[in-house]
Amino acid sequence: MKRILLVGGGSGGHVYPVIAVANALKGRGDSELLLLGDDKFMHLAAQESDINFRSIMSGKLRRYFSLLNLLDVFKFPVGLFQSLWYIFWFMPDAVFVKGGYLSVPPALVAKLYLIPLYIHESDSVPGLANRFLGRLANKIFTSFQISVAYLDSKKTILTGNPVRKELLTGDKNETAKLLNFSLDKKTIFAYGGSQGSQAINNVILESLVMMVGKNFQIIHQCGLGQYDVVKAEIDKIIKEGEGSYADSVARNYKFFAFLDTKQLAGAYALCDVIVSRAGAGSIAEIAILGKAAVLIPLSTKASRGEQITNAIELAKYGAVMIEEENLTPHIIISQIEYLLSPGRYGEVSQKIKSFANPDAADKIADLLLTSINV
Repeated sequence: MKRILLVGGGSGGHVYPVIAVANALKGRGDSELLLLGDDKFMHLAAQESDINFRSIMSGKLRRYFSLLNLLDVFKFPVGLFQSLWYIFWFMPDAVFVKGGYLSVPPALVAKLYLIPLYIHESDSVPGLANRFLGRLANKIFTSFQISVAYLDSKKTILTGNPVRKELLTGDKNETAKLLNFSLDKKTIFAYGGSQGSQAINNVILESLVMMVGKNFQIIHQCGLGQYDVVKAEIDKIIKEGEGSYADSVARNYKFFAFLDTKQLAGAYALCDVIVSRAGAGSIAEIAILGKAAVLIPLSTKASRGEQITNAIELAKYGAVMIEEENLTPHIIISQIEYLLSPGRYGEVSQKIKSFANPDAADKIADLLLTSINV
């Protein structure tokens, strides 16, 4: 039996693709798996998939000044020691890391133990961790062809970004019934990723009355950390709209702090248009589902610009990109209506679906197992 260590964490984008690959490996049998990550999304995802999990610590290298950088300096050696311990006792035949700061200690230990190292880069523009680890890796799996320009082309294999197969099993009718939504109305799903997006939350709240006035239904995941703020604003909107639009808002708008895998699959199945950040994970899910999308990438003030590049790539296939500084209620509503216009929606949906790599998790699983057996 082959042993494979999988590493990820820090955000949903560095967790769920790892889980997708782990489940693909489980489906093939003859593999013993261990997940290393932090105690947030990875722990929960590992429990849901019934995969052994160990928690490690690692410091994050921020591109801006922060006192947390000083504190995180001390986390790195702790994570390195934890990785030495867990990998020594598990001693895998291969190590697969998703990228991000959490991947660095286990990847270094893998090279120390002479264990083959495989990394995956989700974004179009690789982060600092994967640019560094790419020099050490045996193979580099990518989601975008343009990533090759930043990595060693001799090691790079375009696989796409793994997506959880459970997200493809949502029941449109069941979700509409649970939300008390009509199947005859167009549904907008506003989704800021696993942690939510303040920019998306703000524009949805600002345009909410106009949206329900246009007979749209809205599903909104606002994020755990922003739920109370959004709830307070919704309560205010409903109070101010008593005797006018309050009932329509309450009937056609549902918001959640977080959606688990089954709920997310249901929201995806029911919606007609997705309003989303442009993280690689979200783009992969939008593409494989073939959903029309309005993408609002993180600005370069808050990132290295990878989401803008991600969004530009999907825009080539029919998605709409709105940069944050141009984001207003009228613009987002006009773009949603543009995507929903007769004759355009089906065309956009098919073009976006053609961007997908639906077998990414299976492809990576096969490549890992093949490399071990060589």
